[in-house]
Amino acid sequence: MKTFKIILAALFISMAVPSVSKAQTSILSDVSSLLTNKNGNTAGSALLSLYTNYKADGKIDLSNTTNIQSIITLAQNIKGIKEQKDNTNFLSGLISGSKNLINNSNSSTALDALGQISSLDLSSLGKQAASAAATKAVSGLFSKIGSKNNSTASASETKDANATQASSILSGLFKTLGGK
Repeated sequence: MKTFKIILAALFISMAVPSVSKAQTSILSDVSSLLTNKNGNTAGSALLSLYTNYKADGKIDLSNTTNIQSIITLAQNIKGIKEQKDNTNFLSGLISGSKNLINNSNSSTALDALGQISSLDLSSLGKQAASAAATKAVSGLFSKIGSKNNSTASASETKDANATQASSILSGLFKTLGGK
């Protein structure tokens, strides 16, 4: 009887392990899809912000801290897009986050542009954003106390080649989307 119970327990465990493994794989797949959709949504929101400023300014102004932050957000949320075989969930989020700026008609153009941007090293933009914010804060402080700011530091346009290339890629994308 004891042997029978051991065999029955072993049989039960051997049948349960593949089911648990399959459930874990399914859960991981669902989480991955959810994260991909969220990344698309966040990237779409960043694109919409950049596009709105692009239409107002006629260019992507890399001295604008909002634009810099949007490019950083975009870069963080498109990592690995070139290697991803199925972009369905990401694209769904991208369309939603961009409020249909990106849609099924222009999605391949947008994904191609985002793929190009994803291969650029935009890590220096974080320093640019911090520097621009500090300069703006100092200028604001000096203007409130009525003093002239003799500092030569300014929120000038970044000289970073990768940021300039990302700006160029985005400008090209925005022109195809109906921008200036």
